[in-house]
Amino acid sequence: MTDHRRSRLGRQLLVGACVLVAVALVGAALGPVWWFAAPDRVAGTALGDGQVFTGTAQEVFAGEGYFALITAVAGMVTGYGAYMVQFSLARRRIQDLRLVCLVGGFLGAVIATVLTWQVGTALDTPLHEAVSDAARGESVTVGLQLRATAFLVAWPFLFVLQYGLLDGISMVRGDLPGVPLPAPAPDSDAEVVGVCVTDGTESTFAAPLPVDTSATGASPATDASPATVESTVAGDSSAADGSPVSAEPGERPTP
Repeated sequence: MTDHRRSRLGRQLLVGACVLVAVALVGAALGPVWWFAAPDRVAGTALGDGQVFTGTAQEVFAGEGYFALITAVAGMVTGYGAYMVQFSLARRRIQDLRLVCLVGGFLGAVIATVLTWQVGTALDTPLHEAVSDAARGESVTVGLQLRATAFLVAWPFLFVLQYGLLDGISMVRGDLPGVPLPAPAPDSDAEVVGVCVTDGTESTFAAPLPVDTSATGASPATDASPATVESTVAGDSSAADGSPVSAEPGERPTP
């Protein structure tokens, strides 16, 4: 039993680690996408010590907007993909993997959004070095950067939101992954059908299942059995003068 539990725990940790690494790699791949999708770089005036004045240039805000859009879409897509992958794996192994995939995917989303930021800005390293080396008042081209660091929460937030939405739909539908369905309860109203013989004619009757009385010591009732019914019929059809009547099994009694 201990080995079985260790095996299940090891499988859960392995799946969670794979989800974390996969989401993080997606973030590294989106760094060049952000760098390529961002608009043309804006020109500014160097202020010394790596500072630059760009005014209210739209290109600066557009680059940050592209970052927010790309990471938001990535959060929804990775949240959907992580849930569907663990859903399929949980059905094969009959093991609940929702929590480990949620935690692994969330940590992977945090790492992924930082990688997208760092990789995208690293591709403009020559421009950043030129700004650092520029003298005060010199005109320079500003490389890609992210000033609004609040956009870093877009990917993890939307990942959890999409993941939780799919899990809620699964709970409403009653098909939670890795949770076996309960076995159907036996029918307590089952009946036993017998045959009753009365005056040579046969008729069917229904009686409840016999109750196990071994625990209480009581004897089960037998007045509903076909043999008792036949005996009663035979006794009631005796002669009116009280003389005994004999009858073979399966024959009608004769007075």
